[in-house]
Amino acid sequence: MITINLLPDEFRKTARTPLKMMAAVSGAVLVNTLLVAWWCWMSFGVAAEIETQRNVLQLEMDGLTPQVNYHDALGKEVAFHSSRESTLASITSSRVQWTRVIDDLVDVVHAGGDGIDHYIWFDDVSVKQEAPRGPARGGIQSFGTLKCNGHSGAPEWNQVPAFLEDIADTELTTLMASFHPPAAPEGNVNDSDQGLIPAINWSFPLTLELRSPQERALINAVMPEGK
Repeated sequence: MITINLLPDEFRKTARTPLKMMAAVSGAVLVNTLLVAWWCWMSFGVAAEIETQRNVLQLEMDGLTPQVNYHDALGKEVAFHSSRESTLASITSSRVQWTRVIDDLVDVVHAGGDGIDHYIWFDDVSVKQEAPRGPARGGIQSFGTLKCNGHSGAPEWNQVPAFLEDIADTELTTLMASFHPPAAPEGNVNDSDQGLIPAINWSFPLTLELRSPQERALINAVMPEGK
């Protein structure tokens, strides 16, 4: 149905927007404005702050990276040299100072025991260091040997056992720090030779079995200084 208002303009009611609608529209506009402001703050304010922090951290990272790489390189170098040091220590612990062994043997020959000189000489001396084998003589595991064909220039047989006892005497020599005690004495008397002084001598073998590197290291560690 069509309604026609024939009243003059001054008597007509002014058309107004309903208050509830205005409030709803105003609220919607306010919410949208806040959302736009929040988006702008997040997009420009927070993003700029995060970017600034990222740049600062990147600068710190760029400064630390060479140091970290240098540290890693040093770690590898330390590991390499530690490995070499361990290898050298292992070699040193298993090494025998053969010159010292010969010096000790010569010292025993010249020292003698109970005031009686040893008239001892050797036809040859052979040394051999090898991988453990055994059990060798007397159930002893040997890591090498020192062998000599010796002579005792004395008419009495007891000079050979006396010499072997002096070899095992830790007060006279450090040979037992590297070797097991010698075997029981054995030998043969040689024909009398008036061209020798003394004219009678005994031939006897000398064999010393080398101790393990662990035994040598342990004995040397507890051995008094100067031995």
